[in-house]
Amino acid sequence: MDFSKFKTSDWLKVGGAAAILIGYFLNWTDIPGAGDFNFSGSEFFFRGTVPWLLTVAVGVIALLLAGGVMKAGSLPWPLIMIAATGLSTLLVAIYVINPSYSGVSDIGRGIGSYLSLIGAAVALAGSVIGFKESGGDLSDLKDMNKFKASFGGSSGGSTPP
Repeated sequence: MDFSKFKTSDWLKVGGAAAILIGYFLNWTDIPGAGDFNFSGSEFFFRGTVPWLLTVAVGVIALLLAGGVMKAGSLPWPLIMIAATGLSTLLVAIYVINPSYSGVSDIGRGIGSYLSLIGAAVALAGSVIGFKESGGDLSDLKDMNKFKASFGGSSGGSTPP
């Protein structure tokens, strides 16, 4: 694998995936008086495991595409990566803003949640930069006809009977 072909966006996606990979296994909680009884990201399915899977998948795909191991084919990978890392960042941010677990009200945030949020945000930044590098324009995402066309759908009108 030739790392000289990697762009900044690829390094950001892979680095963000590595950060969330590590942060997933660290403490996501800091419960006062609980001692070492804290939770990792695996205890939070939608706010921990799903973002972990999405971001690590983006990192692996970016690594394979940039290394020439995998061909892009007909899928709009830059658009898929923005969606995956955007959702991942949103889900981890929801946890960091409002940490809760099964009725425990005074739960604090641990180092793993912060590292995962940083990793997801870095991967999102890499995905946005990669989308722009591939010729995409963020304002195009508002136009549903262009959005559908990027996935091979029709670019307008109704479907024939």
